Amino acid sequence: MKHQTKSILVLTLYGVLASRAALAQQAAPAPSKSWLQDSQVTIGLGAGGMARYAGSDEYRVVPVPVLNIVTPSGFFFDAMQGAGYRYDISDMFFATAAIGYDAGRKDSDDGLQPGSAKLKGMGEIKGAVLANIEAGIKLGRIGTLSLAISEPVSNRERGLSYRAQISSTVLALAKDKVSVSAAAMFGDAKYNQAFFGVNAIQSRNSGYARYTAESGLNAVNASLVWIHSFNRTWSVSTMLGATHYMQKAADSPLVLAKTNYSGFATVNYSF
Repeated sequence: MKHQTKSILVLTLYGVLASRAALAQQAAPAPSKSWLQDSQVTIGLGAGGMARYAGSDEYRVVPVPVLNIVTPSGFFFDAMQGAGYRYDISDMFFATAAIGYDAGRKDSDDGLQPGSAKLKGMGEIKGAVLANIEAGIKLGRIGTLSLAISEPVSNRERGLSYRAQISSTVLALAKDKVSVSAAAMFGDAKYNQAFFGVNAIQSRNSGYARYTAESGLNAVNASLVWIHSFNRTWSVSTMLGATHYMQKAADSPLVLAKTNYSGFATVNYSF
């Protein structure tokens, strides 16, 4: 489930996994179905908890809305990647391209947005429209291995982030599904400096010591998702996750807790 001070949209990725049942086939040849009939739609609502920003020692409770749409043509809306297209290159390989959004970071306790008053004087990291590109390989029963890059289309000064992730379904029963994932997160020099660095002006305004965060690995993440289905339409999703900050990010004076935890539960309706 990608790093940084993820907005509420980050959590909703795990709450959209339930899908609708297939339509019954008719004995006679059926006419072409509509786009909506062939699509898988999941809506829902829940609540979650997450760190106020990457490396924060404070937590906040947030609402978790769920909306996931997958069309038979490959177009989708996904809480993490945004709106995009998935192309299955073969039975083993796939690629996706999508446009999403990240909320950035405030230097105050500003409602539901990532940020903290402990960052006062650091200034704001503006939100950005992101171009998200991912390529992956299906490893049979083991799971899926994927590589992804997020490049800002707006506010490009915040830099690029990368992710390598492996995910697997470890339990699949009639009404229960448990999946696990592990990921390594990276950033270029601009990205790591934006989220973990402290320049001279920020140091003077905030009181934090100057710090330069170089490019490279900044965190590793692990998560577990449990989905319980009551019937073909209703389900409950629960996620628990942990992010541990590494290397240059871990040494940042802004990282007050080297490990952040997150979790949520949502009730979903699929059709």
